[in-house]
Amino acid sequence: MDLIQSHIKTSFWRYEVQSTLFANRPSRLALQSIVQDVAGTKKIYVNVWRNHAFEPVASLIHPYVAYGCWQAEFQFSDYDDTLMFANHAPADVELIWLDSSRYLSNTSFAAWTEWLIARIKALRIATSSSIIVATWLENDAQRIELQTSFTSMPAVYFADVGAVCSEAGVNLIDSRSTVMAGTPVSNAAQPLIARKLACHWLPAVVFPPVKAVALDLDNTLHIGVLGEDGIQGVQLSQQHRDFQFFLKSLLQRGIFITLVSRNERPDVETLFNNRDDYPLKWGDFSVTEVSWGEKATAIKRIADTLRISPDAVLFVDDNPGELASVAAQIPQVHTVFANSDASLTQRAVEHYPGLWRWKIEDEDTKRVQDLRANAEREKIQVAAFDTVDYFRSLEVSLSYRYNPVDQLSRLADLCNKTNQFNLALRRFNQAELADRLKCVNACVASVHMKDRLSDSGVIAVLVCERENDQLIVEELCVSCRALGRQLEDSIIIGAIRNMPLFRGGSNVSFRVQHGPRNQPALKWLSLLLAMVEVPEPGCYTLQSELIENFVLTDGIALIKE
Repeated sequence: MDLIQSHIKTSFWRYEVQSTLFANRPSRLALQSIVQDVAGTKKIYVNVWRNHAFEPVASLIHPYVAYGCWQAEFQFSDYDDTLMFANHAPADVELIWLDSSRYLSNTSFAAWTEWLIARIKALRIATSSSIIVATWLENDAQRIELQTSFTSMPAVYFADVGAVCSEAGVNLIDSRSTVMAGTPVSNAAQPLIARKLACHWLPAVVFPPVKAVALDLDNTLHIGVLGEDGIQGVQLSQQHRDFQFFLKSLLQRGIFITLVSRNERPDVETLFNNRDDYPLKWGDFSVTEVSWGEKATAIKRIADTLRISPDAVLFVDDNPGELASVAAQIPQVHTVFANSDASLTQRAVEHYPGLWRWKIEDEDTKRVQDLRANAEREKIQVAAFDTVDYFRSLEVSLSYRYNPVDQLSRLADLCNKTNQFNLALRRFNQAELADRLKCVNACVASVHMKDRLSDSGVIAVLVCERENDQLIVEELCVSCRALGRQLEDSIIIGAIRNMPLFRGGSNVSFRVQHGPRNQPALKWLSLLLAMVEVPEPGCYTLQSELIENFVLTDGIALIKE
């Protein structure tokens, strides 16, 4: 089977199983009956440290993993209330699966929390991978306290199993299950927890995020066909209305909402402007592609406009053939079938791997606003006399911070989300960045950008290490929202110049790795090095004097904090 046929087959299989996977209360029997005849290309290894059985949940995870086009291999520990982490082996994720009642029945919550944090710190010595603690607690106060305790621990997350069940109206505990399955987690709760693990908790620590949702219009956002039924003829069911409200909420999380529809553009614009019952309005869409052309081509244009890669786009359409066509032409694009029951569509989108985040950063919420400001920036650039005049009229400022502990989460996001301007592709996580902060020969730099139109937030990270008289740039990432503004030199060279480790050195070396989409970073370095071709993987060295004397563009306020 060739690659295109494989993508088409996978697309239709996902369409067939979607209603089972994303039922309001998924059935164990129905999940177990799914024939998983597709295989993901990426395998994730998960260590499971437990004091009760995880196998009943693990067996239900695999259909969701197959739907997300990846694979999960669980490495189980023995039952161990002491969490000694015996025979630890490397893994992508460390999952601590605990029945908290085994502790809290004979000890105080405060004492247990103190002990648990000590055990997590012991595990952290052995691994820099993300640690997920999945358990349940007795009340909201305990949940808040445990979550707060984890906040100061890099790459440690509290997976609230109890909250998953309470939100779904399902009993978490069933004493009969302890005898039959080795876990007090009820049979009804297990599918919900499996779905949460496979669709939210695990993907959020191992995969790049989905940054944009590309939406079909007819029979996706409403019932009917605009060209046939007219503006007042298409119907907005309560389920479609709720779906639109959900999509609108994604804007507050920094996720772009875009439209890709085969219709007449004036009709579509009038629809969103005139239908007061539509929660979504024309201005909510960051990009609109309304034409009679191929949707795959339109989605490529959407990704280009947003300056994101196609694998950061989720395409939602009611036509399985259209989904298969896009999947065949752009295999990286994620797809979801828009069911006639929009509540099912909403659950499928809501649970799509990569859309959910453990934490919403301030920079995430600024993303949509920053894109809207780009149109005004382009007008100013056209009217400006020169580049200096352009920057001064915008009042552009770059602020450099060094070893910023409070920005670790955002910097780890940049390392793992950035694909285009990522020079070494090291993908540091929070724990690894925290280790660099403790090292006297290392430095982590962040760059914050703003102008009079918007505050773009932290848009760059550099991870450097000093070896003798050489400064090595181990990681260099610049957010796509900062690209195309002629600021790359000021962002990077300015950050290196002001770095304490730069002083007194004779050379600066850049580590380089090739990826499928990091041509912008490679091209920038080739210009800095005066190379005709982009550099091959390896290390490239410049004299510190060249960095020191590099002439940066005037008109930008450079601030060292």
